[in-house]
Amino acid sequence: MASKKRVRRKQKFPLLSVSLILSVGVYIFSFSYKITNPVQYKKIKIEVLNACGIQNLARITTDYLRNQGFDVINYNNAAEEQTRTSVIDRLSPEKKWAKIVASALEVKLTSAVIDSNLCVHVLVLLGKDYDKVLPKKIILDRRLIETREQPD
Repeated sequence: MASKKRVRRKQKFPLLSVSLILSVGVYIFSFSYKITNPVQYKKIKIEVLNACGIQNLARITTDYLRNQGFDVINYNNAAEEQTRTSVIDRLSPEKKWAKIVASALEVKLTSAVIDSNLCVHVLVLLGKDYDKVLPKKIILDRRLIETREQPD
């Protein structure tokens, strides 16, 4: 009887070690896949709309995003002013694309409004709080400072 117990222990150990090795292998593979296949920002199509009324802000933000490697296909003024800056995902309910763009812009507010008929993945609405949420590099852009200093 003692020999049967030893046999069972020996059989459980290889099974446990194999499952542990497989788990570690899957983890390493998934981590290395993310490193070797990063998200290609050029594939994310973005539209930037100025919803705060500050002249040149959409253009400056577009330049910033393009320098980061994103594909901004359009920038313009929004029809209505917004108080909060937001990044809206147009294709992914999980906000996959919006999270990537929001991270680059240091914006916390993301949402998803799905419209697969559009040719953009992400819409960036620049609200009146732009100076609190956007990177300082955008806010300190010379063109933006010049438009602020011009008399009305």
